Amino acid sequence: MPSNPESREYPPPSPEVPSTPQTQASSSAVRVWTQFHDVIFDRMATIETAVTALRQGQLTDEIRKKAVMEAHRLAGSLGMFGLADGTRLAREIEHALGDGAPLGPETPRKLTEDAAGLRQILEKGPA
Repeated sequence: MPSNPESREYPPPSPEVPSTPQTQASSSAVRVWTQFHDVIFDRMATIETAVTALRQGQLTDEIRKKAVMEAHRLAGSLGMFGLADGTRLAREIEHALGDGAPLGPETPRKLTEDAAGLRQILEKGPA
């Protein structure tokens, strides 16, 4: 028996979500995040390399300077994605590793925690 196309049940059309400046900004942030995802995570990897080197007693000036630079860059860019906590952690890492910052016995533990928290924020990405 042939089926009657008019008798098929289709789901009702979904209502369109009105575009607001906030949803447009969020959508733009997600697009930019996707575009720079690899760069952001490369910067995170540089920080993690420095933290690992510090814990192993092998932190060189070169590794330290690269990590400070990448933490600075992350701190400066994460705010535009609405990741204020990420900005705060990146700044803490930048200051802890910065030139002249004393590397006390608690520094490796604190930097490990800060780097793990920053990675977790980055993995969630912008809302």
